[in-house]
Amino acid sequence: MSRAPVLDGLFVTPAVTAIAEALASTRADGKLAVVGNAKLATALTEAKRDVVPIAMSARAAKKLTNALADLSSIEDRSLVAVVGVDIATDDGWETTLREWTRVVRDGGTLVFVDRGHAPEASRRALCVGLSEIEQRHAGRVVVTSGLITHL
Repeated sequence: MSRAPVLDGLFVTPAVTAIAEALASTRADGKLAVVGNAKLATALTEAKRDVVPIAMSARAAKKLTNALADLSSIEDRSLVAVVGVDIATDDGWETTLREWTRVVRDGGTLVFVDRGHAPEASRRALCVGLSEIEQRHAGRVVVTSGLITHL
């Protein structure tokens, strides 16, 4: 059974507002990656953010000319943030978060956008070592964010 992407059929604006609040609270100003959701990448670009779309569908990648297939070509600790979707329901979340953390600078931000599953998103944020974890609700969407500390 395939599940619908987190923002299909929902208005993107409330989620983007919550993401913008999370980025502002951590003073994340600079280049960020948006993983797996073209609507979020487009909306954040329109909000004057410097966005690198990652892992977009073939159709979305045609419209987002700077889209990359994955994070492998992104230099370690070069981004201020990574915004991604569906981490609370991803079976391979540990590998995914390890890769997202690799590309974010010390003191940078990880933002997860999930439909529900707030306790699991918090647990996974703690497991990856995020600090100053916050959650915002935008309709049925939960936006979890936290700071990365590279020791």
